[in-house]
Amino acid sequence: MISSLTELFSYLTLDFYLIDSFRNDDDFLVAMLLMGALVFFILGVIGIILGLLLILIVIFLISAGIISASLLVGLQQKSLSKGFKTFFISVSILGSTIASVILFLFINTVKNWWQADTAIIAGIVSGIASGWILGVIMFTASKKLVMFLKNKYADRITRQ
Repeated sequence: MISSLTELFSYLTLDFYLIDSFRNDDDFLVAMLLMGALVFFILGVIGIILGLLLILIVIFLISAGIISASLLVGLQQKSLSKGFKTFFISVSILGSTIASVILFLFINTVKNWWQADTAIIAGIVSGIASGWILGVIMFTASKKLVMFLKNKYADRITRQ
């Protein structure tokens, strides 16, 4: 163990002498290297911030689209219940599709069953199907929960 450490130190000292010999020739190269690294670091941070901002804008636009579509369905059908049902189904389809595409791509990388495009299409189809079912279940459960709470607290509201 000690011999390997001394051998490592001997290699490191040779590298330090090599770097030191270049420093004596031209100190400007080190300054340029550091400035270039700083510029690329700043550009990388700006790129990451712009990418995250773009993702947030897309998420906001999708959310606004889902909410406005649910509102328009509720107004057109003149039913608050149908608007909420559209909202639950849209949100669950979107979430299930994203989750199932990621899951299918992960399974495909582990098991290598299909090509990548087949895995993506299978994830989209299964996400839409499972999202529809999940949305209907969520809407039915929330509707029953609202009815339960309404019946439970109806007499308390009328007493006051």
